[in-house]
Amino acid sequence: MTTGIGDFATQLHELKERSGLSYGTLATRLHVSTSTLHRYCNGGAVPGDYAPVERFARLCGASHEELLTLHRRWLLADAARRERSASAAEAEAVPAPAPDAAPAPAPEAAPEAAPLAESAARARRPRRRIAAVLAAAAALAVVAALALHSALADEGPAAGPRPTATATAAPTSTAPAPLQVSVLADNWNTPCDQWFLLAQQPAKVPPPPEVRQANGWADALGGTPAGKLRLELTVQGAPGRPVVLHTLSVRETGNRPAPRGIGYTTGSGCGGALTPASFDVDLDAAAPRTKAVPGFAGKDQARVVADFPFQVTASDAQVLDVAARTADRDVSWYLEILWSCGDRQGTLRVDDHGKPFRTVGLAGDPAYFYNGTAWEPTSVAAFS
Repeated sequence: MTTGIGDFATQLHELKERSGLSYGTLATRLHVSTSTLHRYCNGGAVPGDYAPVERFARLCGASHEELLTLHRRWLLADAARRERSASAAEAEAVPAPAPDAAPAPAPEAAPEAAPLAESAARARRPRRRIAAVLAAAAALAVVAALALHSALADEGPAAGPRPTATATAAPTSTAPAPLQVSVLADNWNTPCDQWFLLAQQPAKVPPPPEVRQANGWADALGGTPAGKLRLELTVQGAPGRPVVLHTLSVRETGNRPAPRGIGYTTGSGCGGALTPASFDVDLDAAAPRTKAVPGFAGKDQARVVADFPFQVTASDAQVLDVAARTADRDVSWYLEILWSCGDRQGTLRVDDHGKPFRTVGLAGDPAYFYNGTAWEPTSVAAFS
């Protein structure tokens, strides 16, 4: 057993033992056979896809750091598996001659055919070994790049004055990202925490529409998302290989004191539930970053924290809820997703149709909610 496959199998076995779950229970939840799980955990086989590995680890209660380590080990184990398969194919392609078989005479019309065929066979064998070595080297390069990015993200920027603008980082892959992201704003089916800053007095503000139409209503009045801007990102892979999502970063392009105005919320109460993968962004921090927070999968269901990495395919999307908040600033910002697919990696910018998102604070501003017939004074805290 190679070191890459051994390390991968050892971590799987340790996660399984720590969870206290049986092979039968895990196999049923993962929709695989018990014998297949045994082979994964003893190094007898390596999954060709990372998705079942991640599901196995999450069922066993793996931490964020353990998921990152497991993904790196799977890359190395998968490279070793492909190298071993290439070697086996090479052995099958060149069978040993029969003990007493007489060599067949070469055709008279082409006396050099046999030497050329033998030379071609010798040339093909090194190419197979070179291809296997190159595949392993590519996997190691991805591991090194992801480890470097993780170390830089953990270190974070040095403390200092808040920048007024940040530059867009160039992607590490020039080809289009093999994933798609659709963005919906304030669509969590609840008016709770959905605020807009307007210049008009309540008598000049028309009644609000239903929640899903509130953004268009506010845009028509010159309003700006206030207090907290909530986004729902649906990330889906393109047809082909699975794509791993490693981090979600926040980039500021502008930061200044919030303008004065009046805060309006379209509802008269709070409620609803967040999808499991929920993230909070404090735009007032010196270096804003996404933070995984508990969300609700539904009424009476357990609170869960889902954090990176995630994997997406063309048929298996991942929903990410992001709530970016500020108390008294006017912040322009966008998001970046770090992804990898095989030996490719890069960053994908997520913004408002080519423009940064914008969120303004409400500290010190008067606030109103709609009680069904008229605008009524309230406080922002009452709807948070």
